Amino acid sequence: MYVCICHDVKDTQIKTAMAQGVDTLESLQKTLSVGTCCGCCMPMVQDLLDEYHTKFVAVDAMAS
Repeated sequence: MYVCICHDVKDTQIKTAMAQGVDTLESLQKTLSVGTCCGCCMPMVQDLLDEYHTKFVAVDAMAS
């Protein structure tokens, strides 16, 4: 599904970038340009970031 219409960015692109270590808002903005035009996608981008950090960062912390 499209998240950022302005820059033609889909949720799968964001998820792939996060899996490759691009896992902050600032780094997603630099890499994919999400949220750098009208900003309407920012809530969805933040939700995807929160979901990623809840699922994967918490799992990494438990494994340590």
